[in-house]
Amino acid sequence: MPLRWEDMDIIIDSPLASRFTRVYRSLEPYWDAEAKRRVKAGRHPLSFEQVTTIDDHDTHLQTVSYLQRQTRPAIVIAASGMCAGGRIVNYLKALLGDERNDVLFVGYQAAGTPGRDILRYHDQPNGYVMFDGERYPIKAKVQQISGYSAHAGQGDLLNFIKGMRVRPGKVHLVHGDDRAKQTLKGLIEQAHPTCDVIVP
Repeated sequence: MPLRWEDMDIIIDSPLASRFTRVYRSLEPYWDAEAKRRVKAGRHPLSFEQVTTIDDHDTHLQTVSYLQRQTRPAIVIAASGMCAGGRIVNYLKALLGDERNDVLFVGYQAAGTPGRDILRYHDQPNGYVMFDGERYPIKAKVQQISGYSAHAGQGDLLNFIKGMRVRPGKVHLVHGDDRAKQTLKGLIEQAHPTCDVIVP
């Protein structure tokens, strides 16, 4: 019999995510119509019994070790945007080499980061990623969805400048791929010819 979602362990291993979840829960009176409809239908978005929140480092290490040994499916939510530090690194070191696992990126992975390397090399024979000077093979399935990124897109950034009462005389583009930064630079200069756009 296939495992039901309701029976699957969900592990939130991010102190910051845990705090944000508590804050979000406290703001329930301000939730949007969709969230309120779900609560009314008996599907509270933050209340499901199989969630385990990891707060301390020792429990984190025990959880990584447990997941490495066990065969039952679980979902781990751990943060570190580009996989360059934090608790996600220990999960990746322990689980990336097991083909039974999946890694799902839900945000942008900048060039030169372990996250980008995992996305780039996961489907190559003998693909690997470097953590702490050591090679870790990538055998897990790797996927990416972009709809959950917290970063504003090109249109949002252009509208942000357009909506300013006093337009900036200078804009520094410091985040993103080189080609995307150059494209945005051109669009800003076209819309605001007096703005000096700098791409370091």
